[in-house]
Amino acid sequence: MGSDPWEGLLEQLENDASISQQTIAELRATVPGYDTVPTEALQASVERNIALSIRTIRAGEEPSHEDVAEADALASERYAQGVPVGSVLAGFRVCMSVILHRLLEHAPHHGLAAEQVLACSTLLWSLGDAFSTRAVQVYQDKEVSRALADSTRRAAWISDAVATWMDPAELARGAALYDVPTAAPVRALVAQAQPGADLERQRMLHDWAERAGVRVLTAVRDSSLVGILIGEPAAGVQPDPLTVGVGRACLLEQLPQSFESASTALRASRAVGASGLVDLHRLSWRAGVHACPEVTETLRQRYLAPVEEAGAFGEHVLQAVEAYLQHRLSIPLAARSIPVHVNTLRYRLQRFSEIVGADLGDMDALVEISWALAARRGPSPSTPS
Repeated sequence: MGSDPWEGLLEQLENDASISQQTIAELRATVPGYDTVPTEALQASVERNIALSIRTIRAGEEPSHEDVAEADALASERYAQGVPVGSVLAGFRVCMSVILHRLLEHAPHHGLAAEQVLACSTLLWSLGDAFSTRAVQVYQDKEVSRALADSTRRAAWISDAVATWMDPAELARGAALYDVPTAAPVRALVAQAQPGADLERQRMLHDWAERAGVRVLTAVRDSSLVGILIGEPAAGVQPDPLTVGVGRACLLEQLPQSFESASTALRASRAVGASGLVDLHRLSWRAGVHACPEVTETLRQRYLAPVEEAGAFGEHVLQAVEAYLQHRLSIPLAARSIPVHVNTLRYRLQRFSEIVGADLGDMDALVEISWALAARRGPSPSTPS
């Protein structure tokens, strides 16, 4: 399409300022989102579209999306201006329509046959398809980038709100943005992170929250999975197989204190083999197993080491003692739980008392033995912490 009649027509289109004026007017009148785009920006994009159309006509071949790099700049610009992608595509069609009508209007004056004009119009609509493909890809890429950036900002705010003393204005801004209450109590939560499995563990936490009737906001911080717990979880609903430390209820600005409480509970739970949802209230004195290693070792040497020296029989003895303590000092219930005959259980309890010199009727001895046995359990190998 590079003959003289065509060149004359294309030069006329290049110099027709009214194309830009009409296109801008139609864009503002018919396409949502273009009413706020500066006129200078519209003028520049229309001129680029005219040049792109003329280049396509001169080439005489249907373009592919790889041939319309101009779409990248225009789509990026409109994205930044908040124009929806549908409006961008509609806007380009408006521009093509105005150019095509002008071409049809002037073609007879340049002696161009109808079939030539039809071929030209086909090229322009193909250009529209190629432009749309590339513009949509630009929008998709930017949406993905924005989603990633939003997710990163959200995770950073959650992490800082939980573990650091944030600027009050930034704390309030994030609370409003992520729907975190500032006047009602919330709690910090923490679990151990696992490289390569953090997203799955966060999903498990959110699944638990849904079952328990609460909301959680989570993020990865160093080697921990941290979060904000909003609401009181339903009793008995556990985040299996996770072990999650939960802090004391507090207002949002006091969340770092709750985080310290949650972290202490998580560390203590590992020391005594507790799992599920753990807090210092539930752990009670067991939190001391982690916090007081010297006491723990002293009690282990006193109550466990002498029995462990007896090998397999010693294991049976300690099993009997633990069952006895777990079943409120009931010999029948303890014997049934193992299971052994009640006389066998009595014999093993007697042997424990003889080996370590402890009176199982003494309250102090019962607490100390419970402490030593809790430390002996340690982390459950089958339960991720």
